[in-house]
Amino acid sequence: MMENTVTITPHLQENYLHVDVKGVGNYENALTLWTSVAQACEQYQCFNVLGEQFLMDTVTTTEAFDHPALFKKAGINTKHRIAWVDKNPRTRETTAFIRDVLTSRSVGYGKLFNDVDTAKRWLLGTN
Repeated sequence: MMENTVTITPHLQENYLHVDVKGVGNYENALTLWTSVAQACEQYQCFNVLGEQFLMDTVTTTEAFDHPALFKKAGINTKHRIAWVDKNPRTRETTAFIRDVLTSRSVGYGKLFNDVDTAKRWLLGTN
């Protein structure tokens, strides 16, 4: 894998978009990720998103604080319901922080999970 790249693979499932994300976490890749998620949601008219992420690195605290603007720029808004699984224990804390920043600014509607099954149940409301 090349340095500073991210691979984003969206798959439409029955009632949600499953997104696999692998690579390097940085601001440019985050913008690429969320822009492609927003485009796939529009394309499939499906705004439930289940993301599985394994990144080698993550954004800085400053970049994390900028995520509300990044989401707006990418086209992610309150119609998106996002269940996110961060599979790398080393980046999970920053991912949780980003989620807190987004929640405090009322941007998007999402939760962070440790496993895909729990995330999927929450996303589809079948707890």
